[in-house]
Amino acid sequence: MKLAIVSVASINEPHRAPYDLLARTAGWDVHILAPASIGFTGGRKFCDPPPPDAAYKLHQLRLSLQGAGRFLWLRGLATLLRKLEPDAIFVEEDPGSLSMVRAFVARPRAKRVAFTVENIARDRFSDAAKAVRSFRAKEAIRDLLVGALLRAGQAATTGLACISDEGARVFRQASWSKPLAVVPLGTDMTRFRPSNQDELRRELGLSGSFVVGYFGRLVPEKGVSLLVEALPRMPAGVSLLLDMFKNFSPGSYAESLMSSASALGVQDRVVTIGVPHADVPRYMSCCQAIVLPSITTDRWKEQFGRVLPEAMACGVPVIGSRSGNIPDMIGDAGILVPENSADAIADAVARLESDPALWQRLSAAGRERARRLFSIEVQVDRMRALIDAS
Repeated sequence: MKLAIVSVASINEPHRAPYDLLARTAGWDVHILAPASIGFTGGRKFCDPPPPDAAYKLHQLRLSLQGAGRFLWLRGLATLLRKLEPDAIFVEEDPGSLSMVRAFVARPRAKRVAFTVENIARDRFSDAAKAVRSFRAKEAIRDLLVGALLRAGQAATTGLACISDEGARVFRQASWSKPLAVVPLGTDMTRFRPSNQDELRRELGLSGSFVVGYFGRLVPEKGVSLLVEALPRMPAGVSLLLDMFKNFSPGSYAESLMSSASALGVQDRVVTIGVPHADVPRYMSCCQAIVLPSITTDRWKEQFGRVLPEAMACGVPVIGSRSGNIPDMIGDAGILVPENSADAIADAVARLESDPALWQRLSAAGRERARRLFSIEVQVDRMRALIDAS
């Protein structure tokens, strides 16, 4: 089976770990098609080279329409797919994407599997009609375009990988009739594992603290402001480690968080970092708890929460809100709190800080849950079965 994987996220070498594992399976020839570079505020990220022993082949393409989601454009994608002649194409995007339509045009006889994070049922044509009635012309045009692309892309898709059980329910309720499976974003249990990081904790000024961490996108819907608000209500020995402070600029969300910490008198208990993807396991292991306090909005709720199984694999207990997929992710291996409640977050942290037996139980349960449900082995097994069925 020759498999082409279209993956923007594979610009980061660690993201390719499941695909490398799949490429080591007898009978599978795996080719990864990723951007050569991605621009962002303050710089440009270039594609990580594959390690010398990589089992997959990496092909780098120029990226256009960056940030356009389902409309992004990898230059030369169709030409390369025709040259490779894959038996199957796995597109790490929603079925309603230009990449899926281009995959169909290039290889109409190949199996084509989409990978979606969608977990909210929406009718884009109904949304467009509502936007027209409210005189929101730009929204109406965008929803019409997305609706048309969804119809074309879903017709071109022969199989669908949903990132969560919640997403699978949405598509099944919408009468999706083609092969469908829940395929998690796999956690590499060899990279994410318990480790002693006392030296790094000293470098960060966290020795002696009970460290609560946040890792992930730094955007309001992730609820990071609730962590800052909860900090004064936590025991005095608790410090907060915040990732994704790479672009700390005037007017940014990061600046507003630090302004809040200063106003609350806890700025000296907050440590900010910008962690390269490959170093995330080390910094997670500096923490005694990791919190994902996501907040549901009209158009978004937590789609997966990748930080949770990664923290579990490191043996770090997790605390999460009840937004979207978080309850399914945590199960009984962590602490769930209501959305939008700084008090509930503070109480959960206090429980872990004061109860070593609870901490040990959740640490062990989390690592076992990550291994059993969210490892890269689980991802590869489900992905392979879905491709075969499609």
